[in-house]
Parts: sequence; structure tokens; C-alpha cells
Amino acid sequence: MKKVKMSCTTCPNSCELLATVDNDQVVAVEGNLCKRGVDFAENEWRCPVRTLTSTMILDTGAKAVLVPVRSAKPIPKAVMQEAMAAIQAKHLHHPVKIGEALIDNVAGTGVAIVAAKTVRM
Repeated sequence: MKKVKMSCTTCPNSCELLATVDNDQVVAVEGNLCKRGVDFAENEWRCPVRTLTSTMILDTGAKAVLVPVRSAKPIPKAVMQEAMAAIQAKHLHHPVKIGEALIDNVAGTGVAIVAAKTVRM
């Protein structure tokens, strides 16, 4: 068995968790102030996910503008670099509206990269 420290991000308590792991299974969690900490520790151990935020280039012709973007849902940490490469490779050539899907199924996750702000040309 091994002990793994992690910080829960589920609620404002930000509990410092100590998860006991045996054979790749979380068997105990200490330090959580609510039940969500146990669920967080199990998910964080199996497949940690994060919401990806970045910027994408909008080429207006006269100048380039950065458009803030984010993943529509959290994606696995393991594919963050691949997702960032897809974002960096794409240049926009049209105005964007907040919530508009700019890349569908980024890095094979089934999650879209969406505009986080409306930007007109």
C-alpha cells in the first residue's frame, strides 16, 4: 500500500487529502470534510481531468488577435499537450461568438474547444 497526497478542488474547502492506494485502487481517504473528497480522490487516481484554457489566433487581415478558448468539459491530463498542439495549429479567419465550437473532438476526447469570448473582426 502507498499513501498519495492530493488537494481536492471540488468545493471551496480545498481539502488536503491523503489517499491510501492498494493495487491501483483507492481503499481509504483521509482529510476530506465532505463526501465529494472521496469521489475526487478516486477519480484523480484513476483518470485526472482538467479544464483546458488557452488562446487561439484570429487573423483579421490587418492584425492578429488572440481569442480566449477553453475545453467545453474537463479532459484527461494525459492528452493536454496534444490538445494544446491542436489549438496552436488552428488559426481562425472569421469572427467568433462566445460558446462557439472551434475544434470538435480535441485530441480524440469527444470534447470541443469553445470560444470564451465574442470577438468581432
